[in-house]
Amino acid sequence: MNEAPIVRTESNTLPEAAKAFWLDSFDGARLRVMDYGGDARRGTALIVPGWTEACEKYAEVALDLIDRGFHVVGYDPRGQGLSQRVADGDTRGRVDSLDKHISDLGAVIDHLSAERLTLVAHSMGGLIALSWLAQGGKAEAAVLCAPATRLYPLAPVRMAVNVLAWAFITVGQADFPMGREGGMAMEFEGNKLTSDPKRHAMQKDLLLANEGLDLPRPYPAFVAAMQRQQAVLHAEGGLDGLTVPTLIISAAGDEVVDATDHPNIAKRSSHLSLVTLEGAKHELLMERDEIRDQFWDACDAHLDRYVTSDDAAST
Repeated sequence: MNEAPIVRTESNTLPEAAKAFWLDSFDGARLRVMDYGGDARRGTALIVPGWTEACEKYAEVALDLIDRGFHVVGYDPRGQGLSQRVADGDTRGRVDSLDKHISDLGAVIDHLSAERLTLVAHSMGGLIALSWLAQGGKAEAAVLCAPATRLYPLAPVRMAVNVLAWAFITVGQADFPMGREGGMAMEFEGNKLTSDPKRHAMQKDLLLANEGLDLPRPYPAFVAAMQRQQAVLHAEGGLDGLTVPTLIISAAGDEVVDATDHPNIAKRSSHLSLVTLEGAKHELLMERDEIRDQFWDACDAHLDRYVTSDDAAST
């Protein structure tokens, strides 16, 4: 297990004890895993990031979870952050099936061997975590932030993107970039991710500090992979394997994923519950303090119900 680098900037306060290491997944793809620290009174909380995101972005979230009694770990999904990227002759970093990502999540969990596990997942990470749980994955609880169960709130936009992606795939252009370089992370004005300028600037600072964190651009193979996995969960019996109490926290102002799909998903399993935050954009955990406070109120109510502290258990 080799030590991996950590990108530190003045605008992003990582726990002092944070350390990172490389982990080989099922097919040898190299994943960067970050151990943020924490005393594990309530077990281990594993952060599953969204598309393009790296571990450093979740420093503040890690500190919040550490304050709540968790040992906190995160990882860069393949194809982003400092994990396996696409290279000449090596396509393991390519997102052409979310089965890879689901298996990666399993590999990280197997490596941790945590006796008590809680999942905190965002967007694409929420889709991956829910898929893993629906396949019988075990944890004490899960919190899914704006999970990408369906992309884009406007049906015409969703249809146009899907048609365009499949058209590119049909003519052999599955890797054609469909988004602008840097995405919405480089310019605050007009971004669809967060209304908080300080947290938006933090992400920009990270990208400027290390070119290895450059954001991957969406491409047809990725769009198709997301669509296929979303269809799996929406299919009859797609959530029958879910046994873990799972809270979906949805952003009413989401312009990236379709928040109106979250009630449909939540109705499909008795183990799912839903809270919707008004005025919130897609990146709930990177939002203004008043939005984050509402997020943590909902999260705490869920975790307090299902994840006890060892201190409480011993009294």
